[in-house]
Amino acid sequence: MLDFILNLDKRLFILINSDWTAPWADIFFPFVTDLHKKNPVKLLMIPLIIGLFIWRRGWKKGCTIFVMAVLSVSLSDAVGNWAFKKTVQRPRPADTQGLQVTVRAPFGGYSFVSNHATNMFNFATFVSVIFPAMVIPMFTLATVIGYSRIYNGVHFPTDVVAGAMLGIILGIMMARFCQRVLARFDETDNEAEAT
Repeated sequence: MLDFILNLDKRLFILINSDWTAPWADIFFPFVTDLHKKNPVKLLMIPLIIGLFIWRRGWKKGCTIFVMAVLSVSLSDAVGNWAFKKTVQRPRPADTQGLQVTVRAPFGGYSFVSNHATNMFNFATFVSVIFPAMVIPMFTLATVIGYSRIYNGVHFPTDVVAGAMLGIILGIMMARFCQRVLARFDETDNEAEAT
């Protein structure tokens, strides 16, 4: 069964990385895969995200949501890297013997799980649980980033799927914890108003 899954994984990888390509995609996917590492994006997105959280939930709750989102992504990054990459030690597609790979983005370390997918699906899940109206744009972005990792030749499809599942699980856990913290704020505010 494992051999069947790994063969299917390689075939799907070859389709995405070598066959389902286009000149526009050769520009788009390397750009989007590391969007979070580009300074102008950081300078724009971080204040926008904090502003959105504060606008939707007020100063105290908005800042709490932002801090919890950062903790959630940090947790998913650590679990993906330490519990999976360092334990499984799966080689990247380009380091896999007998596999023809077109690499379109820089890479390093091990392949399983994709931390890009883990972190993006974690963030998408966290935000979607707290703000349900964001589910479609957040999961669309996470899916595009996950697909880009395969297209760029740096991850197998199973790396991305497993990373997405890990990110979703951790995102739900952290969002539920955040909701409990926010509920305590409401209780404290209600007690203060009652006195």
